[in-house]
Amino acid sequence: MNPVLVILAALVMAGLGIRLAYISRAEPRRRMLHAYSQQVGLALVPGIVPELSRRLYRRERAGVVGAMIGLVVGAAALVSMGGSESPWNGLLVGVTMTVASTSAVILNDSHAAFAPVPEAPRLARSLSPRLADYVTPLDRTFSLGFLALATLGYIAVLGVIAINPERVFDDVSVRTILWPAGLLLALAAAASLLTWAAAGALLDRGQPASTSIELAWSDAFRSTTLRSLVGIPGIIAAVSTCVLFLSLSDSIYLPEPGSVGEILVESFTIMGPVLVFALIGWSVTSLRNRSTTHYLRRLWPETARELDRRRRGPTADNWPDEDSREKTSA
Repeated sequence: MNPVLVILAALVMAGLGIRLAYISRAEPRRRMLHAYSQQVGLALVPGIVPELSRRLYRRERAGVVGAMIGLVVGAAALVSMGGSESPWNGLLVGVTMTVASTSAVILNDSHAAFAPVPEAPRLARSLSPRLADYVTPLDRTFSLGFLALATLGYIAVLGVIAINPERVFDDVSVRTILWPAGLLLALAAAASLLTWAAAGALLDRGQPASTSIELAWSDAFRSTTLRSLVGIPGIIAAVSTCVLFLSLSDSIYLPEPGSVGEILVESFTIMGPVLVFALIGWSVTSLRNRSTTHYLRRLWPETARELDRRRRGPTADNWPDEDSREKTSA
């Protein structure tokens, strides 16, 4: 493996270790909670701050540990491939870290969501929230869209290999190239089924809360969990296509200038990064405030309107009250 990549991996691992130690301190945890409250559009009530802080810390810790595991897995995968010198190795390791970190956060959130709850009086809703109440249509569509594009891309590549223009693939070990991407694509399809089933199970789970603000914060964490959950299939699908295209571009040996082989190499080289940048763009878009406060607009419309007024100018606190505890129509 490239020595520079090894050094960078070691530095990243050290940085993650420092981050893990840093977030265990009280002041960083306070800042994390404040930032999260701004992100989801809810006020911090003193009585529930300690529990919110603990829950958010466990979530952040899971993400960092997941990234560390992803770094180790990504580096091990590169070593198992014979120390490939591809310039995209770092990108693939980064995507592996992202998938592992997101998965770890989801596991942590699921553990908290499905933990046994004590028998106690709690608020009830007249209508049960649905996935559309927590996740924007854009987030749901992007994930399934990446899976569909990855499937079509894999089929298109199979067609090109079958045609074998100018016998470009005669000296290429096609099976060695196709199986990693095919495995990832199958994992993406399986993840799609599992994530939708898990989302349904989470939505069927009760939300123990004795006050409106506790219920609103429960909705906030549930929204964050579901947005991460539905994104997993799209991430894996994008990675599978990136692996496929970059592997094909590396496998075609010194094509003649102006030949079909050169055109294919250039196309495969471009398409992989394009998909990754599209994935990054989607990730950034999903962090917009309109996405992170989508649940407020669906489940707490009065609070959402108050939040919008507050952002346009000074006004009262945006705490949910009894009159805002309603669900808008789908």
